[in-house]
Amino acid sequence: MRFRSFIPSLGMMLLAAGQAGAQGVLIDKSEIRFQSKQMGANVEGRFRRWKANIVFVPKDLGRSKADFDIELGSIDLASDESETEVKRPLWFDTAKFPVAHFASSAIKDLGGDKYEVAGQLTVKGITRDAVVPITLKKDATGNSVAEGSFTLKRLDYKIGEGQWADPNTVANDVVVRIRMVLPPLK
Repeated sequence: MRFRSFIPSLGMMLLAAGQAGAQGVLIDKSEIRFQSKQMGANVEGRFRRWKANIVFVPKDLGRSKADFDIELGSIDLASDESETEVKRPLWFDTAKFPVAHFASSAIKDLGGDKYEVAGQLTVKGITRDAVVPITLKKDATGNSVAEGSFTLKRLDYKIGEGQWADPNTVANDVVVRIRMVLPPLK
């Protein structure tokens, strides 16, 4: 049986936008994706359902924040068998831990529309520090687009235990990619 590994991707850093105040994320244009390797082959997926609470105040980053809740059971691996497997206790254990959560604690301006979002990511009841670099840009319609990626160490969160804990079978590194689109504030 060949199934795909997961990847909590905490699209946390989705802070985007060069305006102040709470901003709605355009979910239909935004995504949280991930890529890993299983037995040397690329495994890609995404999460279908998640919520974000983003406030981005570029002139006062201390007031800015990015909080995410990702429904782990909404994982999309393009395979019903794989999706069922990763919901089990050895992987996400979605019956006990249905949501992964990211809460930013600081946002740092790196210059040139690049930012670093630091915070804590919680998956399967395990909380670890996480830093997500993002780049901001405007799309043709004036929306702010925040894109970034970071590497998640799945074994730090006990994702893929038992026979799946061997990083030669399923890589420990999972690349999480986020793309958040925020409309201009009115």
